[in-house]
Amino acid sequence: MRYFENVLYWQENGPIFVFLGGESASSPQWTRFGIIHELAKESQGAMYVTEHRYYGESKPKNLTKEDQFKYLSSRQALADIAKLIHYLKLLPMYKNSKVVVIGGSYAGNLAAWMKVLYPDLVDAAVASSAPVLAKKDFFEYLEKVTEDYETYGTHGCSDKIKNIFDRFHQLLQSSEGIKQLKKEENICDSCDMSVIENQAVFFEVKTSIFMSNSQYGSTKTIKQHCEKLSDVSYDTKSLTDNSMLPIIYSEKLNCYDYDFNRMIQVMKSNDDLFWIYQTCTEFGYYQTTNSKAQIFKNIPLEFYIKICTEMFGNDFNETRVDQAVKNTNKLYGGLNPNVTKVVFSNGNLDPWSTIGVLEGLSYDAPAVVIPRSTHCADLLPIFEPDNEELKEARKHIKYLIKKWIGIDEYLTS
Repeated sequence: MRYFENVLYWQENGPIFVFLGGESASSPQWTRFGIIHELAKESQGAMYVTEHRYYGESKPKNLTKEDQFKYLSSRQALADIAKLIHYLKLLPMYKNSKVVVIGGSYAGNLAAWMKVLYPDLVDAAVASSAPVLAKKDFFEYLEKVTEDYETYGTHGCSDKIKNIFDRFHQLLQSSEGIKQLKKEENICDSCDMSVIENQAVFFEVKTSIFMSNSQYGSTKTIKQHCEKLSDVSYDTKSLTDNSMLPIIYSEKLNCYDYDFNRMIQVMKSNDDLFWIYQTCTEFGYYQTTNSKAQIFKNIPLEFYIKICTEMFGNDFNETRVDQAVKNTNKLYGGLNPNVTKVVFSNGNLDPWSTIGVLEGLSYDAPAVVIPRSTHCADLLPIFEPDNEELKEARKHIKYLIKKWIGIDEYLTS
């Protein structure tokens, strides 16, 4: 496991803050800003950033194709973190140091779960935007996106969005409609839009910008997006989050290719492969349109299950996902993990908050729900546009951590 170290502020007996990596490459930048940097500076602590096995440069070597995913799981990742902490605590300089783990999103799960599986190694934890409940059909995600647009968008915005997606759906019901849709959306001639899986890719891509605005945007972002949608000249080709372009845009043909099989090949060639494996074998988290309380279309559960089987084999089926989700929740406790000295923070705009801890589990396992805030925003540096609730939440989270590790708030303020 690769990790980064920053002991700029450390003084004797100062705490160890470990920022946990998730489903992407890690970077030492996390020791230079944000809540971990503030905590370390205010308490004379050391900072470490871990990289999750299989992501970034922390990839296993010399594995056969059959065994390439053998050691990929949250349980293995937690063991890696435990090994690092155990090593650090053996160093004379850290003999009396308290240990705090901090993570956001999936890494927020890991922070909480370190207190489940290794309570003697970790003194306190911040679990930011942590979707601790594994769930196969995560229909609540798009329900929350819908709610955000209804609450913070302009008048009639959610109806406008629904009409756009209803029209897409209607056009896909006939060959003439498909021809019209291909023309309007610059879809590659070779892409067969009568194929259900290709349609699901199309709808997932078109939904992605709304998901991104709820998860990472702001109330202002949502309002501005609605204002664009209400413009009569608005081009629905721009209904695409930029992160999706490498998957669906063909530079060679200068068109959008929503071919399911092409998408599978693209995802097999990058780190998406490993996260998708974890969803198929541990978490689910499939953001479907199976709820009537949302305004989007045609992203069924079957679409995600087929991704699992196409990428990893026919035995990675729905039954396997069901058992995986059950096992994960049994191991870690779902929405009721058996932990103390863990603060669970969530922004109430964030769709992931719907499977996170929103009410305190106990006096020593409180929940902090931040109004008008988004995914992992409390871990980031303070910016002027941040609302007062977010600024106060950061202060409160730091106060709790300092209290739990025995640092006098007066001496660090």
